[in-house]
Amino acid sequence: MQTGTAKKILICEDDENLRQLIRVVIGDGYFFVEADDGAAAIELAREHRPDLIILDLMLPRLSGLEVLDRLRHELPPGDTHIVVMSAWTHAENAALSAGADRFVPKPFEAEELTAIVAEVLGEAAA
Repeated sequence: MQTGTAKKILICEDDENLRQLIRVVIGDGYFFVEADDGAAAIELAREHRPDLIILDLMLPRLSGLEVLDRLRHELPPGDTHIVVMSAWTHAENAALSAGADRFVPKPFEAEELTAIVAEVLGEAAA
């Protein structure tokens, strides 16, 4: 993982296997940072200022909605895109109302996730 000009993606998901799957689906060419709980996600977002955060809603210590609310108040507008990913599909409106750029239901489709990542990062889809 090199930083250079690679865009930074913070994956905040408490399931290690799912974090690994998300990295594989998104592919190479990014600098990944990972958090397994909401409090760690906030600290890593402050430290690394990622271009994109993929955020689960059900997290230990702080929920994804709490993380989303805090980061939207702390990070400069437009600097960091936040994609909420959750099995709670009924939470889509709450996530978007709280400031998420996009919502991805779990289980997710690989093509949908890669297209959303490319879209929010302003890249051409592969």
